[in-house]
Amino acid sequence: MRERLAIAGTLTIAAVSCATAVAAALGGNVVATRYCLLFALAMALVAALGAAIGFRRVGLPAALRTVSERGGVPATEIRCSGVQFALLVSLTTCCAAFCLMAAVDVFVRQRHGGPAAATALLAAGGLFFGSFGAAAAFGRIRRGGVTLSASGIAHRGWSFESRLEWPAIAGITPAFNGHPTILVIGYTNADWDRRYTTRLWRIDRLPPVPMIEVDCRRFDLDPRVLYGYLRTYVESAEARSELGTEAALARARNVR
Repeated sequence: MRERLAIAGTLTIAAVSCATAVAAALGGNVVATRYCLLFALAMALVAALGAAIGFRRVGLPAALRTVSERGGVPATEIRCSGVQFALLVSLTTCCAAFCLMAAVDVFVRQRHGGPAAATALLAAGGLFFGSFGAAAAFGRIRRGGVTLSASGIAHRGWSFESRLEWPAIAGITPAFNGHPTILVIGYTNADWDRRYTTRLWRIDRLPPVPMIEVDCRRFDLDPRVLYGYLRTYVESAEARSELGTEAALARARNVR
């Protein structure tokens, strides 16, 4: 209910901004119209992102695909939400456009030593938000997902990479930290390969100990279905031979 109210409130702000834009347009204020519409778009994207995180669900097979890891090892990837990632990129792009447009307008209207500092700050804000789209374009920030192969499990977050081999994994358990989470727990002395892929936009965090921490909000899946599928391969060494094959996709179709 709290999430629904937050989304409704954000949409209300967007609607008010749109109404203000209409009033400004009728009054001949083109500049105010542009900013109000852009702000309304940003608020609508925030609401859409909240809705995508909280309510969108697809079947497990729709989130799976067969990929190849390094060395050509076949693997099965459970992909994070493409809608959420697209909305996030759109939101930061909208914020960048808002700041850069404001920087240009302030610069053009400077007279007799006007607010040069404001132009610089707005331009810096535009470059900051614009760097998110650049990082996404170069693959530093990605949609992400969990990849399972015969050798181990890899987790690609929005801004990090993490991997544990199967012998290094002690078990798997569901958890709740304000939101549903799945913890694939590694041994204390496990060889845990992990790194951040970007310096500026570390928008998700690696756990402090050897562990694959799967934030279920990042997936368009029922957390119970996702947990059941991962648990099968964590607890059954025999089943791992089917990863990267049609058998892994067939298993996904039978998960309830």
